Amino acid sequence: MEKAFVSGQQTRFSPPNRGLSLGWRLALSTVLIISLVMGGISIGQQLLELKEERQMHEELLKMSLAPLAVRMEAAMNLETMVREVEEFHTAYSKKGYPVHEVVLLDAAKEPVFFTGVSADGENSVGYLQATMPIFSPLLDGGKGVLLVLKDSEKYRNTVRRDWLLWAVHFTVTVGVVFLFLAAAIYFQVTKPVNRLVRCVKKMEMGYWRPIELTGGAWEIRWLAWRFGNMVQEVQSSMTHLFEAEQKARSLMPKCGDNPVMADQEQPLGSGITVSDQTNSPAYRELLAVCERLETTSPDDPQAVQLGRSVWRQEALEANRLGFHQLKAQLEDAALHLMEPDAYRSLDDGISELKASWQEWSEQRSDDLCRLLEAKGIPYAEVLHRVKHTAGVWAKMQDKGLCLDEIHDLFAFRIIVPTEADCYTALGVIHQAFKPEVSRFKDYIAKPKGNSYRSLHTCVAADIGPVFEVQIRSVAMDRQAERGDAAHWLYKKGGHETDRNPVVTRWWRKLWLRAGEPHGP
Repeated sequence: MEKAFVSGQQTRFSPPNRGLSLGWRLALSTVLIISLVMGGISIGQQLLELKEERQMHEELLKMSLAPLAVRMEAAMNLETMVREVEEFHTAYSKKGYPVHEVVLLDAAKEPVFFTGVSADGENSVGYLQATMPIFSPLLDGGKGVLLVLKDSEKYRNTVRRDWLLWAVHFTVTVGVVFLFLAAAIYFQVTKPVNRLVRCVKKMEMGYWRPIELTGGAWEIRWLAWRFGNMVQEVQSSMTHLFEAEQKARSLMPKCGDNPVMADQEQPLGSGITVSDQTNSPAYRELLAVCERLETTSPDDPQAVQLGRSVWRQEALEANRLGFHQLKAQLEDAALHLMEPDAYRSLDDGISELKASWQEWSEQRSDDLCRLLEAKGIPYAEVLHRVKHTAGVWAKMQDKGLCLDEIHDLFAFRIIVPTEADCYTALGVIHQAFKPEVSRFKDYIAKPKGNSYRSLHTCVAADIGPVFEVQIRSVAMDRQAERGDAAHWLYKKGGHETDRNPVVTRWWRKLWLRAGEPHGP
C-alpha cells in the first residue's frame, strides 16, 4: 500500500503504446505459420517432381540409343560405326533437336568419336545425358560406352514455367486463406474486442452501461458479461456510499449545539447583475462579433478560419467573463462556419428531441419543485435548458459519444439558499429518481480550477431520457454566472477604468475583427 500511494495520491500507470491490433496479429502470424509449413512441404514436393521428370527425360533419351547400340555392335569396321553415329545424329537434328551430340568412349573412357562437344564431355553441363554400353571387338578392351547429350534449354524453360505456376498457385492459396482467416478473425475476435474496448473507454468517462455482445468468441463474450456485472456491482456500492453520506450529513447538525452554515451567503443585491453584464462594453463588443459571425456565409473563403478563431478565442473569453448565453451563441455560429453539414444535421436532431420532450421537460421541472416543497427545502429557482448544438458536438467529438449518450442534453438547475440545502436536495432527488451514480460530480467538495462549485448528478425517470440536475447555492450561482473576469471586476469595484491595458487591447482587436470602429 505504501508503494501504491505517493503524497496521498494514487500512482497512475501509463497505458501501453498502441501497436498492431489483436486481429491483425492473429491473422498475420497464422498466415505466416501456414505459409512456412505449406511452402516447405510444397517446395519439397515440387523439387521431387522435377527430379523425377528429369530422370524420365534421361531414361527416354537412353531408350533412344538402343537401336544405335545394336547397329554399332554389328558394325564390321570403325568407319561403319562412325557412319552409324553420324546418321543417328543427322536424323535427330532433322526431327527438331539440332543441339544434339553423341560421344563414343572405349573401355578406358578415352574418346573414339564425338560430334560436337569436347571429347571428354567437360562442356556437357547444360545437357541432358544418357549412356548405353556396347560390346565390339573394334574397341580397345572389347567394350565401350555410347554417350548422348541433348540440349536442356527446353527442359529449363519448362522448369521455370513450373516454378512460376507454383509461385502463382501458392500466392493465390495463401491470399485466399488470409482473406477467409481475416474475415473469421474479424467477426470472432476483432469486432467484439473493438466493441469491448470502446465500451470500457466509455466506462472510464463515466458512461456505464451493460456491454451486450451477441457474437464473437466465448471468452470475449464472457469478458463483456463480467464487465457488465462489475458495473452493476460498482453502481450498487456507490449507491450505498451516497446513502451513507446523506445520512451522515443529515445527522451533522444534531451533533453540536451551534451548527455553522456551510457557506456564508452574501446579500442578493451585491455583485454584478445580468443587466450590468449585458450593458458592459465587453458584452456589446462580443455581441458585435457574434452578429458578424452569424451573417457570414459558410461558402465564404475565410469562413472556416474565422469560425476557428472565434471558437478558440472569443467564445472562451465570453465564458471567462460570465456571458454564458453569448458564449453558446458564439460557439453555434462558429460551428456553423467550420462544419456546416454536421451543424445542420445535429441541430435538426436536437430540435426534434426538444420538440418531442418539451412537455416532458416541463413535467420534470414541476416534479422537482413539488419534491423540494414536500420535503420543506427552500429554493430560489428551478430552471431547465437544452444544451446548445455546439456544446453537444464538442462533447460528442471529445468523448466519442452519440447523441443518445449525452446525458446533460436536458439539464435542470436548482438554486437553494445554503450549501447544506444542496446536499439535502441531492438526497431527495436520488430517492425520487434513479441516479446514474457514475455521472455524479461533487464540485462543492472539489471545486473546478476556475473555482466553480456545484453538485452535478444525472438521473432517470420512469419515462424519458436521462437528464442532468445541477444543484447550487445562491452564492455559488452568482459566482458561476459572473465568471472569472467578472469576479475580478467585482473585486476591483466594477469600474470600467479598472481594466488593464491587456483587456483594452483585446477589446480593440474584437472591434477591428467585427469591422466596426472601436471606442477611444
